[in-house]
Amino acid sequence: MVKGDLVLTIPNLHRKEIGVDLLTRILKQAGVSREDWFKARR
Repeated sequence: MVKGDLVLTIPNLHRKEIGVDLLTRILKQAGVSREDWFKARR
C-alpha cells in the first residue's frame, strides 16, 4: 500500500485472502479511508 510518502507492506502469513475485519483494522491504523482504498485499487 502507498499513501503519499508512506509505503506500507502488509505481510500475509496465511497466504490466503485477508478478511474484511482485518483489512479494516489495518487501514484504520495506517490512516487510510475506505474511499481512498477503493480509489487506489482502480
